[in-house]
Amino acid sequence: MIILAAGDTLAGDCDAATIVNISVFGMELSGSTETYKSLYQGQLPSSATTLYTATAVTAFIRSIVVVNLDTVARVFTLFTNGTTAAKQITPTYTLQAGESAVYEDAKGWLFYDVNGQIKGTVGQAPLRPIYGPAGCKAETIDRHILDETNVAALSTGRLQLQAIWLVAGTVITSISFSSATTAAGTPTNQLFGLYDSNRNLLATSADNTTTAWAANTIKTLNLTAQYTVPSTGLYYLGISVTATTVPTLKGQAAPSASQLKGTAPILNGTSTTGLTSALPNPAAAITVTTTLIWGCVN
Repeated sequence: MIILAAGDTLAGDCDAATIVNISVFGMELSGSTETYKSLYQGQLPSSATTLYTATAVTAFIRSIVVVNLDTVARVFTLFTNGTTAAKQITPTYTLQAGESAVYEDAKGWLFYDVNGQIKGTVGQAPLRPIYGPAGCKAETIDRHILDETNVAALSTGRLQLQAIWLVAGTVITSISFSSATTAAGTPTNQLFGLYDSNRNLLATSADNTTTAWAANTIKTLNLTAQYTVPSTGLYYLGISVTATTVPTLKGQAAPSASQLKGTAPILNGTSTTGLTSALPNPAAAITVTTTLIWGCVN
């Protein structure tokens, strides 16, 4: 439960004004009198603004409902007792068009799709098991079923994307891939990144430049800034290596790229070419391939 002492405030913002609704429900305690009520209802402003002040009462916030009425994705943030980053009580959450987020006391945040189906829960167990190496928070392919095929997925300077399912609230600090039987030969650029389902770059590593990448070795690159997953769903891990000889990667080979694998959303394949020291934003459309690559976030 969120408790606001007398004089405390709840504030919020959105990346576009008057399009994302917020409703706050709870109880005001004045002496021994309990009043259960709607504490605030309205639309989030485009800059952090106080929505409710607990004037001469103690307020207990039981639930918060946020609804995106727009036709495009919107982000929102909530604060208490101020509007600076130090006062945030949520990350910057993303709601796709028509989606909603609900905070309930003792449950945390629940995210719902346009059909009212739950997408994920912040602060609770992941929606599927994780079998990755120590520190792994999600994998592109479950390690216990991975056949570790020697996959020739990379071409020098070309972005390779592989789908990964991430749960809202997951804090990501690094990305890992594993080389297979071929090491990187004379690498000059090595970049890992995280993309959303529309291929927008969300987070990237620094360029690992000429650092060796031996065969059959997991390489982990730290992100330049940690990233908190705003909503449960499909994301992509990206990898680009510029080298005389690009490494092969551990993964799996699919029998066909033109049937189920070629339907939207495409789960893996090649993207932008001609890369060196930075990942593209956004990435080019994905051309489906038969090669699936293992990767994980930590």
